[in-house]
Amino acid sequence: MKLNNISIYLVVIALLCASVNLSAQKVVRYDLYVRDTLVNFTGKTKRAIAVNGQIPMPTMTFTQGDTAEIHVYNELKESTSLHWHGLILPNKEDGVPYLTQMPIEPGTTHVYRFPIAQNGTHWYHSHSGLQEQIGMYGSMILNKRQDDPTFRKGIDDLPTIPVVISEWTDYNPNNIQRMLHNATDWFAIKKGTTQSYAEAIKEGHFTTKVKNEFKRMLAMDVSDVYYDKFLLNGNQESQLSQFKAGDKVRLRISNGGASTYFWLNYGGGKFQVVANDGNDVEP
Repeated sequence: MKLNNISIYLVVIALLCASVNLSAQKVVRYDLYVRDTLVNFTGKTKRAIAVNGQIPMPTMTFTQGDTAEIHVYNELKESTSLHWHGLILPNKEDGVPYLTQMPIEPGTTHVYRFPIAQNGTHWYHSHSGLQEQIGMYGSMILNKRQDDPTFRKGIDDLPTIPVVISEWTDYNPNNIQRMLHNATDWFAIKKGTTQSYAEAIKEGHFTTKVKNEFKRMLAMDVSDVYYDKFLLNGNQESQLSQFKAGDKVRLRISNGGASTYFWLNYGGGKFQVVANDGNDVEP
């Protein structure tokens, strides 16, 4: 009799543990429809790629401990893929075509499924061709659990605003790649950063300039590409009318640009940096 009671007791405990484990591992599903679209950021209509009809791609929000289930429907005429930048996950879910998976072919669906093993601000993007450059990038927000011992009241519970900064050029990305390989001065001319022969002679580096040009080594720059527009959440400006002066918010900033380094300023004073690259920092 005692053994039977013990057996029943152990079964009840096992069931309770299983139910707790299942509740902790909530499945959060997103459906992403990848389609060709046309955009006009500069007065010229150009091809881009939108996901669920928007650029950048939808912000996906999870809580540490969730299971992400992401269904990708490829409605393009070319293959695609999605890579989760900086996430710790099973290698087969990493989203690199011909390495960790086969490409998602036109007219097919692929399901990514992986545990959310961390928290922080991250981003995701296409890992196929140059699709990232024409719209396939977006933000991923991985929240802490409220019972996390590192949960910071007044920081981790603030209203969150995802901010994806990026750039846009009317040039076809494949043409940009060819221009970079050809090492022309065209982008430097557009940015007004061309190194002149007169300047090289004045500084005593005329021979160096000639040698570098012979080697097709252009003058160094932070970004080698000239962009027509810079975007904030897919727009040239953004209004947050739901907030008023004095409100405190947390900006989850992701650089979805292809090659641009951004310097951010706030007209109301200094930012308080509370995290960097998905990790908490001392404010």
